[in-house]
Amino acid sequence: MSRKPILLLALLLTLCGPAASLAFNAPMKSDQPIHVVADRLEVDNKAQVANFIGAVKAVQGDVTMTSDSLEVYYDRDAQEQPAQPAAKPAAAQAPAPGQPAESGEQGLMDGGGKVRKVVAIGHVKIVQQDRIAVGQRATYWAGGRKILLEGQSTVWRGKNQVSGEQITVFLDEDRSIVHGTPGKRVAVTIVPEQGGK
Repeated sequence: MSRKPILLLALLLTLCGPAASLAFNAPMKSDQPIHVVADRLEVDNKAQVANFIGAVKAVQGDVTMTSDSLEVYYDRDAQEQPAQPAAKPAAAQAPAPGQPAESGEQGLMDGGGKVRKVVAIGHVKIVQQDRIAVGQRATYWAGGRKILLEGQSTVWRGKNQVSGEQITVFLDEDRSIVHGTPGKRVAVTIVPEQGGK
């Protein structure tokens, strides 16, 4: 199976893998730039979260994700700091007007953060070539390399389709679990390839 780079913020969220299992492709690290547009961006480096709000569209390579909002949770790099020289007088320690304080900590926008979790909320749609995934919420955990698509979730690869209330994808294990709800069972449609391939 071909493995394709995906959206860092998911992005999250690669799409269907082999036709028979409709599993997601495991994302590879990508050096392709990520372009995100939204009506508003709120970054809180203290809380280590960036919120993209309103008509969010994120693109990396051939993967496009849209949602009402996108929350990116990150950890600041724990880089070793060089040995500190003797303390400077207080006046010398204050930053120049308009300059940030030198705390040694960088936020996500400074390139100093590592994404640990991404949550896309509301009208989530992820597209990669002939693969499409939709749901009301999608969560990606970088540490566990797991994706959870929730709320009337459906994944297509070409004409093949799987749907359920929740779809959990374990990226490194090439496996997924689809959950139904009482009264609404899991549904799968697999269209055989033509021509004996």
